[in-house]
Amino acid sequence: MISLKNVCFQYNEKQTLLQNIHLQIEQGEFIVLTGPSGSGKTTLSRIINGLIPHFYEGTLSGDVHIKGQNLKAAPIWQISQSIGSVFQDPKTQFFTSVAQDEMAFELENYGRDRSFIQQRLDDVCKQMNIADIRGAFLHTLSSGQKQNVAIASATMIDPEIYVMDEPSANLDLNATDALKDELVRLKKLGKTVVIAEHRLYYVMDLADRIIYMRNGRIEGILNPQETALFSHEELKKRGLRSPSLTEGSLPKNEAQNLPRDAAIDIRQLYVRHKRKNPFTIKGADLSLKFGEVCALIGENGAGKTMLARTITGLIHEHAGEIYFSGKRVKAKQRLKRAWFVMQDTVYQLFADSVWNELFLNIEPSLENKQQAEKLLKMLDLWLLREQHPATLSGGQKQRLVLAVGLMQKADIFILDEPTSGLDGSNLQRVISVIRQLKRRNCHVLIITHDHELVAGACQQIIKLEDGKISQNIPTATLEYEEIIQLMRSNQTIKKEDHTCHHHRLSNAF
Repeated sequence: MISLKNVCFQYNEKQTLLQNIHLQIEQGEFIVLTGPSGSGKTTLSRIINGLIPHFYEGTLSGDVHIKGQNLKAAPIWQISQSIGSVFQDPKTQFFTSVAQDEMAFELENYGRDRSFIQQRLDDVCKQMNIADIRGAFLHTLSSGQKQNVAIASATMIDPEIYVMDEPSANLDLNATDALKDELVRLKKLGKTVVIAEHRLYYVMDLADRIIYMRNGRIEGILNPQETALFSHEELKKRGLRSPSLTEGSLPKNEAQNLPRDAAIDIRQLYVRHKRKNPFTIKGADLSLKFGEVCALIGENGAGKTMLARTITGLIHEHAGEIYFSGKRVKAKQRLKRAWFVMQDTVYQLFADSVWNELFLNIEPSLENKQQAEKLLKMLDLWLLREQHPATLSGGQKQRLVLAVGLMQKADIFILDEPTSGLDGSNLQRVISVIRQLKRRNCHVLIITHDHELVAGACQQIIKLEDGKISQNIPTATLEYEEIIQLMRSNQTIKKEDHTCHHHRLSNAF
């Protein structure tokens, strides 16, 4: 079905990304590509789906055959009819503005009958439980909802081969369960599935083989049953996340005495996308403290990012009040005080080098230069200081934006999915940085679906449901399994005196 012999690839003369790849994938196999960030998983998946060499330029050597066809000789339109692709960043594969238009786009390109396309749309939307968003504009959807649209778009053409790059990166636990159900269905149908993935727990019982990559090479082919028994030390050595949902690769964060100075107080907050739209945030109440790391959880589309953007002043509230350090602040004032590290940081980086990014509006004094060097070393960016920010990985870009915030002396940080698509080693690095912020007595609010991050770094879990804060629970009161239960969109945890306490806010000042 898929054959790679002595395959090497480099984007330019200085950057060889794949070396001597030999891989044979049979029809109906379920293959997982894993390994540390930067090991070549995405590049290998781009070769399998034909984007290399037909879209991404570079030097490709060796033999690649898909269904007996030479990849270099076959036209991309022919390859795409038998391969469905899902990218880690779904918006990079969208061509239209409405969800159902995007799902229908490829079949329309192939000239399929309108009635066939309509029936296929109905079937796929029902199958993936996304009928409620099929008519939505893509820009209004959450990252997880966009990912579901990308998966549905690939499913629409019913290909023989599926190639997915970190398909769970933006999904909550319930959506990941739905993704697994879809993968089970594909496996039963005899489809060939190749997934590049860091989160292994949901594919362990589906995988026929796990291909372990490092530094552009295949270092081993792992047996799923043996991988499931890896110790924490073995996982750390290989840079892997835990293959078990209920056993994280990191120790659970311990309870600590926290400062109680108020950082942010939110009272009866109402927010919506546009004036005529229904409210997404509906009377939310929340109190956050300095020296505290909180996880903001909720299902895809719950409004977590909208709430975060409102707190930072990027979106204006329709009604309600927001206080910083006990003082009511308007959106313009919040922009100067809170620092938002977006999931997609391309909109936050402007300079021509990592180093210059830190000094866009800061005097390059000796003291500031020393602080910048210290921060870049702490964030493992010092060796990249001369590189253009656009050349950094997603995780590196997020750490750079974090460094800019620290240079600005911000004391309120909001991080949007900071571990999306990260391996075990980089997950540990992010947690280390978050703990440094906590020691500086900053407040850190993390939007996340990552149960390992929540367990390893957060003191408080805040759940957003139906536009309101439904639960606010100290992590230390929960077992690991209870954290996972709480992060499922349809489940709650009953803990005495730790449910949402908005009725106390009137006595906060």
